[in-house]
Amino acid sequence: MIEILKKMAPQNFNDTLCLVLIILTVALWIMTGQGIVTLPESVVGATIVTWTLLVQYYFRKKSNEGG
Repeated sequence: MIEILKKMAPQNFNDTLCLVLIILTVALWIMTGQGIVTLPESVVGATIVTWTLLVQYYFRKKSNEGG
């Protein structure tokens, strides 16, 4: 169990930053949906773009060497 948690934990600064941004983005979406926070449409659009870029970065295909 501990080994699984070590693999899932952020390994470097980029991973930590990504995790913070994902948590912040989801929290903003939830608070906006509940009416706690009112965000302009442009900010909501920016969070969607941020989310998309993070997903693309971490789930992109790795290219094979030599091919």
